[in-house]
Amino acid sequence: MQGAVTLLPKKVWHCIMAGSKKNKQIRQKQIPIEKSIAQSRNPEQYYTENPAWSFSNSDSQMWAFSREQIGDLIWEEILPRMKALETQTWSEILVRDRKQNHSIDVNDLNKAAQDRLAERYIEAESLISLRVTGNHRLYGYMSGRVFNIIWYDNDHGDNDTCVCRSYKKHT
Repeated sequence: MQGAVTLLPKKVWHCIMAGSKKNKQIRQKQIPIEKSIAQSRNPEQYYTENPAWSFSNSDSQMWAFSREQIGDLIWEEILPRMKALETQTWSEILVRDRKQNHSIDVNDLNKAAQDRLAERYIEAESLISLRVTGNHRLYGYMSGRVFNIIWYDNDHGDNDTCVCRSYKKHT
């Protein structure tokens, strides 16, 4: 049966041949004029950049980034950790070290944290958790390469008082 020709109806043959034109050019009357560009660059470009920090949205009531909440830990733990993170890219922080630093769905946060986000009109699908030490965390959200710090949690773990409960395995 090699070399056999299958006869197709004329209408089907015409449709197959019409789609095979190689030099077909699309003409456009004019180039659309946009008032603003929704996304001017690759949204994942920040993965190749070093972090920057913003404290302007830090909460002053719950898990506050304040002197009363943090005390001398700012100098002993937090700033040294933030300086160390600045030497890495966001890819190294969030992909390579994803066990320590990762995003958390807002629905997985403590109910008080969810309510506090709503009170402060912060709308996000997820927050980022950055490990400072064993049970100390910074929580915030990303705007490009900038990490907007919302909370400092000094009691992260298997308890009801932390921003996001971490259930211990095998308990």
